[in-house]
Amino acid sequence: MARERLRQPPPPLPRADGAFLLTGLGILLAGLLGTAIALYANRPEPLDPTRVQAARIGDVALMVPRHLSGADGEDRARLVGMVRLRLDWPSLGAAQHQSRRALLVTLSPPDKINEPATQLAVYARFLTTTVWSNPGGLVVRGFRKGSPFEGDELYVSVPDGRGFAARCPLDSTASRPLDELCRVTFRHRGMDVNIRFPRAIIADWELMLGGVRRTIDGMIR
Repeated sequence: MARERLRQPPPPLPRADGAFLLTGLGILLAGLLGTAIALYANRPEPLDPTRVQAARIGDVALMVPRHLSGADGEDRARLVGMVRLRLDWPSLGAAQHQSRRALLVTLSPPDKINEPATQLAVYARFLTTTVWSNPGGLVVRGFRKGSPFEGDELYVSVPDGRGFAARCPLDSTASRPLDELCRVTFRHRGMDVNIRFPRAIIADWELMLGGVRRTIDGMIR
C-alpha cells in the first residue's frame, strides 16, 4: 500500500497557487522587458557618416558636420585640401542659404601671404593718412584711389592690427552679393581661416573670431 501511494502522481496545485505563479512570471517578464527597453534607449548613438564629412587640411584632420558645410556635393569634390562652412550669426549654427547675417568661412593650408605681418605690410603701401575710430575698439583707414583696394576700408585692432585686420566695402547700403562682404584672414591650429561677414557685426569682431575658433576646434580629430 505504501509503494502504491508513492507511485501515484502528485495532486494538482490549488488554483490560488497557480495564479500566484502566473503573476510572478508576468512580473519577471515585465522587468526583463523594461530593462531591455532602457538599455536600448541609452545605447550610444553610432557616428552617422551621412551627417559628417571627413576632411584634411595639411596635417589637420577634421570631421565637418554636413549641415554646416558651405559647399554642395560638386564643390566638395573640387575643394581638395579646403573646407567651407556657412555659419549663422550669432548662433554659429547652420545658416539659411540667402541669410544676410551669415559667416562664410574657408579653411585652407597655411600661406605666408596670410600672416598678419605680411598682410599689414601689403595694406600699408596703399593707405591714406586719415584715421578714425570705430565701435569695438577698432580704428579705420582708407585706401588711396587707384590702389588695388580702392573702394574698401581697413578696420584694424589697436595697437598694431595683428589681432584683427579686415577689409570692408565702402558702400554697405548697396545691394551686394555675399562675396563682397567684409573679409578677414588669420591663422588658427595650423590652418588659414578666412571669414566673410556682414559689416553690421564688425563691432563684435572678438566674439566672432572666438566663436569661429571654437567651432573649428570642435571639428579637429
